[in-house]
Amino acid sequence: MMLLDGNVAMITGAARALGRSHALTFAREGADLILVDHCDPEAGPYPMSGRRDLEQTADACRRFGSRVLTGVADVRDQAGVDKVVDQGLDEFGQIDVLLNNAGVLGPGGRRAHELTEEQWQLALDVNLSGTWRCCRAVLPHMVAQGGGRIVNTASTGGRVAFELYSNYVASKHGVVGLTKSIALEYGRHGVRANAVCPSTVADDAELGTRSTRAVAESLGSGLEDYEDTSAALHAIGRLVTAAEVSAACLWLASPNSGGVTGTELVVDGGFTAR
Repeated sequence: MMLLDGNVAMITGAARALGRSHALTFAREGADLILVDHCDPEAGPYPMSGRRDLEQTADACRRFGSRVLTGVADVRDQAGVDKVVDQGLDEFGQIDVLLNNAGVLGPGGRRAHELTEEQWQLALDVNLSGTWRCCRAVLPHMVAQGGGRIVNTASTGGRVAFELYSNYVASKHGVVGLTKSIALEYGRHGVRANAVCPSTVADDAELGTRSTRAVAESLGSGLEDYEDTSAALHAIGRLVTAAEVSAACLWLASPNSGGVTGTELVVDGGFTAR
């Protein structure tokens, strides 16, 4: 029996990169999927995913036997999020797992006072408020059905600070706090909430990763040089992979982590151990 047989998981930011990796991992473990993405290449500080990316992810998941519903929604828009949740409930009748993966890394590469109001708000509105909006849409249904699991994507930037990305760091610290509050408020209803905190994830062309390259460019570096420099700060001597982050999310979403809620699982190769 697979870990998520009979479960329906909603994954945001599912079109590519970590979202695609999560979707494929959950599909392999038997989950039916509601895959959500903004599908607007111009919506972020670097080229974002499009509808074709989302459908490619969905098709790959269907090859594992998953039933898949795709939805286009901007997590900055509550009505759009609510619509996709309602469509998912109409299609499947339940949502057992919410994996909040949608996010932006930046805009960055500048000191806090050099950020514009728009750049500050983008990171907060997508990363933190977007996570809250998706939880807000799904939580009543999880309570009504007697339980569920929420996995929120934070970051090592949700546990420690680093320079030139204060908007991102602030948003991810907020995600950790939001996760803990939800765990306390909804644990009595059978809902568990945890966060996953990855460090820099190795670029993966098959997943359509763009954010690592964008960070390198914002710091005036090439991808290879940036990855080499970052890898040296990790105890394992390399960057973590998308598959490793997805495995952590799978564990938090599965019955194997039944006693775990209100915490953050760090997948950082020892980056924050110093």
